[in-house]
Amino acid sequence: MVIDASGSARVPMDASRHELPRLQLRLRLLLVFAFYLAAGKLGLSVPYTSGNISPLWPASGVALGSVLLWGFEVWPAIALAAFLVNFFRPLPVMAGLGIALGNTSSALFGGYLLRRFAGFQPSLARMRDVLSLVLLGAVVSPIVAASIGVTTLFLTHVRAWSGPWSAWRVWWLGQAMGVLIVTPLYLIGRELVSFVRGHRLTEFVVLSAGLCTSCWAVFGGRAGIGPQDDVLAFVVFPFVIWAAIRFRVAGTAMAGILMAAFAVWGTAHSNGPFVEHTALVNTALMQLFIAVTSITGLILAGVIMERERAQEVVRAQAELLDAANDAIFVRSPHAKITFWNKGAERLFGWTKEEAIGKSAHEMLQTEFPTPFEEVLKRSREGAWEGDLAHTARDGTKVTVASSSTKLTDAQNNMVGWLTINTDVTQRRVAEKAARQLSARFVRMQDEERRRLARELHDSAGQTLAALAMNLAQFQGSIKPNAKEAQLLSDSQLLLKGLTKELRTISHLLHPPLLDEIGLPYALKYYIDGFAKRSGIDTVLELAPDFERLPPGFEIAIFRIVQECLTNIHLHSGSATAEIRLARSDVDVRLEVRDQGKGIPVEKRLSLLTAGHMGVGLRGMQERVAQLGGALDVQSGDSGTIVTALVPLSRSGRTPSDVVEVEKA
Repeated sequence: MVIDASGSARVPMDASRHELPRLQLRLRLLLVFAFYLAAGKLGLSVPYTSGNISPLWPASGVALGSVLLWGFEVWPAIALAAFLVNFFRPLPVMAGLGIALGNTSSALFGGYLLRRFAGFQPSLARMRDVLSLVLLGAVVSPIVAASIGVTTLFLTHVRAWSGPWSAWRVWWLGQAMGVLIVTPLYLIGRELVSFVRGHRLTEFVVLSAGLCTSCWAVFGGRAGIGPQDDVLAFVVFPFVIWAAIRFRVAGTAMAGILMAAFAVWGTAHSNGPFVEHTALVNTALMQLFIAVTSITGLILAGVIMERERAQEVVRAQAELLDAANDAIFVRSPHAKITFWNKGAERLFGWTKEEAIGKSAHEMLQTEFPTPFEEVLKRSREGAWEGDLAHTARDGTKVTVASSSTKLTDAQNNMVGWLTINTDVTQRRVAEKAARQLSARFVRMQDEERRRLARELHDSAGQTLAALAMNLAQFQGSIKPNAKEAQLLSDSQLLLKGLTKELRTISHLLHPPLLDEIGLPYALKYYIDGFAKRSGIDTVLELAPDFERLPPGFEIAIFRIVQECLTNIHLHSGSATAEIRLARSDVDVRLEVRDQGKGIPVEKRLSLLTAGHMGVGLRGMQERVAQLGGALDVQSGDSGTIVTALVPLSRSGRTPSDVVEVEKA
């Protein structure tokens, strides 16, 4: 304490931080001491306690519960209370010290086992916590107390029961009964208060009255049943089950305490079914009866709490799924809807109650991009992704990006599918508009090239031809000197070269052979010229009977070959190039291969995603996509392979139909 300038006392901050834990620890030690002392006195009040060995020792439940709640630092209170419980009994001091040592060690050992090996949680919200308390807390840890206590009694010449083995067995079972009926209530007794509010209070009173009545019928003197009717002792079971179902572990523990109190009192007064044999046998039978009923109730309550916990997890997950904007639903192995989130209600219009139990494909009138058998096969293999067309409740068509994932149980057996649908209707409309704009741009580009080629061939070409004829006439009509003759000869050579270059440019812009006699001849003519100009050994593999394709197909394939060969010449460093063009009944396959240095991954990605429309790989990709095909680029140290696969029909339309639509 510090006195400030005003004369008032104040507590320093450092002192206040440590004072509260000290006070809290002292309060806990006081509570543990009082609870243990009271429970110990209650246990020793049983009339047939022999040598301070009680058939029911509630103090063991208090000790283990205190360690589990507040830690090992409460051991001094347990040890002192355990010693004082026996100090006022006619026992040697050493016997009292030994019993106190055994009971304290048992509680600490049980707490260590539960915390270290079972990951015990005092809330008893999991089935594993209930089973750990039964096995480690009630079965294993009392072995320490029974072993040390019985050894101490016989070393101090205190006779207990009929011998060491019988004394050890009664001690061990008595400690175990205390853990079973007291520790659960000690740990979560406050939860019982929350259970018995409102109408539940009336139910709890009725349950307690019914249990007390049944226990009195079994152990209540003349009104109780006799030894010959010992099986009727289990009439208390329905009330224990009732307590487990409605009031969980705390209610089961309370029922166990009431039942144990009646059983001990009745047996001690020679009432009930456990009085026909010797005191030792009667005690063992009574302890087994309490153990069986208590363990049954605790396990049943644990199962119910585990199920409720799982349901809460599922409910929380369902709330998270409901918060998602996407439509999420779960289908059973028979394709029936078992879960339907709020996002699905908003997107498709059907409520959860209307959707559950129905077939998703039938209700949504799903249109698949590929045969349904293929979709089903891939879903059963693990997952499927793709675009689907659904019909909402109001008849609106909804396009979704759908992904279905197979759900399996612990044995890897399929239990259904989780499907997530993202509304991409507007996005697909925008993409379609972009593709149409791109197709229009490509067509305009091709038309402009065709116009320029025609102008160069028909206009500029004709002009150059006329100029050549004029020069020839001029040369024949005069007799120039040597210098003038050389100038005329050079002019004719320049004009010839210009004409050839103009013809080459015109052909590159749009080969006239492509319109006149078709793709095969145009490719052969272009490839021959490319090989001469570039010095690259270029091979074309083409079936002799390759038939003509629609104009849109031929110009697209020609431009892809043109772009590929340009890239090989400028970037690959390859000395060879191979072009393979094949046609089947359903598609056309083009493959362009080189043996160059390949395209770096970063460069390939940038070429596919950036750049001007109609230039490079992206332009090729656009042309193929407009025809419903796919472009694949495989590149490595050994070269690059560009493959274009174009179907000859899409959705039942002929290639000519496709061309007409694209021209529209």
